[in-house]
Amino acid sequence: MLRVARAAEVDGLLSTILDGQDSTRDLAIAAKLYLVMRLSSLEIEVASLLFHTQCIGNQMDSVLRELDRRQRSREIALTVSSILMGAAAATAGGVWDLRGGGGDGPAALGIAGGVTAASLGLAAFVPERRAVVFPHDSNLLAPIARGEDPHGLYPSFVFRMLVTPPVGGGPSARDEILEDWRHILSEAVPVAQRDLAESLLYGAGGVYDRRLLDVRERMFDVLESHVNAVDRELELLYRFSSQLVEVTAPAGP
Repeated sequence: MLRVARAAEVDGLLSTILDGQDSTRDLAIAAKLYLVMRLSSLEIEVASLLFHTQCIGNQMDSVLRELDRRQRSREIALTVSSILMGAAAATAGGVWDLRGGGGDGPAALGIAGGVTAASLGLAAFVPERRAVVFPHDSNLLAPIARGEDPHGLYPSFVFRMLVTPPVGGGPSARDEILEDWRHILSEAVPVAQRDLAESLLYGAGGVYDRRLLDVRERMFDVLESHVNAVDRELELLYRFSSQLVEVTAPAGP
């Protein structure tokens, strides 16, 4: 709770309200009103960031679905071509025999057609590494990777929550995010390609293949889960503060 209050910059205000240090009733009401407005504005900021991350996630989902659709279309085209090639070779061999051509012609046609059909059939099962241009000038992954947010891509409250360790010690949310990201990268990207992948993921975007786009989507899932955790912690602070801002109506004459 204390870490959230400090990140929200209301720890001093909460302390004042709890200690009853306001000299007048009007000042007490003003302090409580400011607290409510401050926490409400932070809720809006966090909700906006969550909406932003969800929109980016939906955008990546759309691109991945399109790449999958193209892959399926390619598989169908190669499979049909394989069937047609085999049928054409068999038909040509049969026509050759009917016309009394003799010789090794039918056998040669059968072998050639079989090899071609098999090659096309095998190619249908080999995933094609299609590439797609995916720019992201406002890259939410970059501030987490660098530990600073000079362009203000995150609400200041959220970024403080992510980079500040717990009051009692331990890793920050950023440390946990980076650890998860390293695990995702180690699973999907060879060591020799790691630097290039990171420059693309943490930069302004560029040409992605399906595998690296899937990596980016998983990294965003990790980030979104931690932003959701920030939202839940803010909600707990809001509930605690709501008990402090209840204003008792003055007694009647």
